[in-house]
Formats: sequence, structure tokens, C-alpha cells
Amino acid sequence: MNKKIYIGVYGIIINEGKILLIKKARGPYKGMYDLPGGGVEYGESFEKTLEREFIEETGIEIKSFKFIQNNQFTVEYKNSKGEEQGLHHVGIYYSVEMGGDNNIKTGADGEDSLGAEYIDIKKLSDVEISPIARPVVESFLNTITLT
Repeated sequence: MNKKIYIGVYGIIINEGKILLIKKARGPYKGMYDLPGGGVEYGESFEKTLEREFIEETGIEIKSFKFIQNNQFTVEYKNSKGEEQGLHHVGIYYSVEMGGDNNIKTGADGEDSLGAEYIDIKKLSDVEISPIARPVVESFLNTITLT
């Protein structure tokens, strides 16, 4: 079994009672919703990763961000070739304020996302969120007051 460690940086945007999520195109969370973000490239800061990944996956430029927490999750799965994979996934999470308009990229990015979507917070129990992101989303929602 091929095993690897993956460090990803992700952001949470809440807008008008909805949370911005992407639908995963591949990997152990394929078909699930996840927070926008992705892997740190060599020599890249977490903040630069967050900014780059947000543009790639959602089309949104970030105005500001604040670190909220980190976590980790270990999963075994079969890749698209049917090979056994082991992933130790480390997530770094930020609360994000978007710059500019609210137009999001709803189409696939050709990499990891099938498109971005705002999901009503009251309906989150109806969607399958990746097991690394769900506890972070739930924890974050418990700390904010929705208007």
C-alpha cells in the first residue's frame, strides 16, 4: 500500500446563512463536499496556499483571513486505478473574508473540484461532508452568530 502525508490549507466563508463548499472530484473524499483549499506547494506559505487554492477552486479573491484551527485524519482508500492508498491528511483552517464580488466558479477546475457551491447551513446535515472537514465546520458554526 502506498502511504503519504498530505498538508492542506482550507478556508471557511459564511455568506447570508450559507457556507461555501466544493464537490471533490478525486481522492478519498471523491463525491463529497469539502472546504475550498488544497495542498501546500514547496516553499509556499499556508496563507499563499489559501489564496491560490481559493482562486483555482472558487474564483474568489481573499480580502482577509484568520487562523482558526488545525486537525488531522487518516484514511485508507482505493485510487482511480484500484490501488490501495493510505493518507494521513493534515488540515490547516482559516476563517475567510472574500474580496470583490460573490460570483463563484461553479464548474470543475480540472483538478480536484467539480465546482463550488453555497450550501444553506440549516441543510448541512443533508449533504456528505468530508470526514476531515465536518468537525471543523461544526466547531466553527458553534462559535459564530448568524444574522
